[in-house]
Amino acid sequence: MYVTDLVKTEEIDITPDHLKSKGRATVRWLLGEPEGAPNFEMRYFSLSGDIATEWHNHEWEHQVFVISGKGKFRSAEKEVELEPGSAVLVAPGEQHHFICAGKQFDFICVVPKGTRACMDQQH
Repeated sequence: MYVTDLVKTEEIDITPDHLKSKGRATVRWLLGEPEGAPNFEMRYFSLSGDIATEWHNHEWEHQVFVISGKGKFRSAEKEVELEPGSAVLVAPGEQHHFICAGKQFDFICVVPKGTRACMDQQH
């Protein structure tokens, strides 16, 4: 068993350079391969201000659960509003990003084990 806490987990700034004056985006890798997770990795994202994650895609699915605040999920096909309790399945290869639609937008994102190195290279 491995137990951690959000405040004990390193917060990594992933704010796109062109948006640094408008807000902040961070990620905390809560559980994953380094902690002994055999299949999935759990991340906690926090967006604040007029900010969005980078427009991107990747070969793996991920699952998102909104914790607090208001946000939007945008894909090439549509844009949907998200609020606490919303859950999103992002399909492999789906072009997308998440947008803060208020002061703060926090969500958990689960991805397959082994994707941490790929994400670290993007940010």
